[in-house]
Amino acid sequence: MKSEIVVIDGKVLHLGLTRGQLAANVFLVGDPARATRVAKRFDTVSAEVRHREYVTFTGSYKGMPVSVIGTGIGVDNVEIALVEAYTVHAFDFDSSEYRSGTAPLKFIRIGTSAGTQDDIEPGTMAISTYALGLDNAGLYYDHPPADQVVTDIERQAFEILVNSTSEAARFRSKIIPYAAKASPSVVAALADRASSLNVDYVTGITAATPGFYGPSGRYIEGLVNTVPSIKTQLSDLQVQDQRVVNMEMESSLLFHVAGHLGCLVGTICPIISKPTASTAILDYAASVEGAISIALGAMCDLNGIQV
Repeated sequence: MKSEIVVIDGKVLHLGLTRGQLAANVFLVGDPARATRVAKRFDTVSAEVRHREYVTFTGSYKGMPVSVIGTGIGVDNVEIALVEAYTVHAFDFDSSEYRSGTAPLKFIRIGTSAGTQDDIEPGTMAISTYALGLDNAGLYYDHPPADQVVTDIERQAFEILVNSTSEAARFRSKIIPYAAKASPSVVAALADRASSLNVDYVTGITAATPGFYGPSGRYIEGLVNTVPSIKTQLSDLQVQDQRVVNMEMESSLLFHVAGHLGCLVGTICPIISKPTASTAILDYAASVEGAISIALGAMCDLNGIQV
């Protein structure tokens, strides 16, 4: 079946990229302004493309071709960016056919996140081993689970969500979580770089929500949250040695789809708040710069570049 890629004037529809404008080593950030911050760390920038809410910079770092894409907030934006990055990298635009033998992309997401555990202090880096999707975007891609841990996370998360919801709630049992696994090599590279830079970090499950307020457990007068205190509830999830350490809005779809495509994928996020004080947010500019340094070093390690 022919792929239904959308290309207009030689450019993919939303990213606005043409062939050759994306490197195989890609950093993903939500905030487009953060893409500029990452690109400033590149040694060279050969392309800057802004289209709709997306911004992409491509250049080099320590002799390694690199790109950073500012996706905007949410799994829906990440879905578009991921599929179109894959298209630019691996498809012939004229035939809409996959170019066999194309090496997989490498993705490292650099984000920010809320803490879910009271024993993890703001400023700590969260390196995701798995992602728990509370959105429904991943459900539209029917890929098999990476391992038994993924299946167990999904089962336990569903039980927690149901048990934490009032029996009278309209949407009880209708939030169907899914889980996905980060690439172990990316997790290891990020952890090794954090250690070498003497940066505090934790590894664990990242919960990804489809919204910043109710879906992330924030109470707003006049609105009723289906799952009250969702961060506190999910903090009890424990599968083998994996627990939920943070909450953000992008990694679930990223791991689920990129992993299935054979891409290397991982996420690093500074934790900028604690679950008991979700409105008290760390001034996190320095932490984001630290995460960028860790991600750049990890990408070099994944490519065998000594820095």
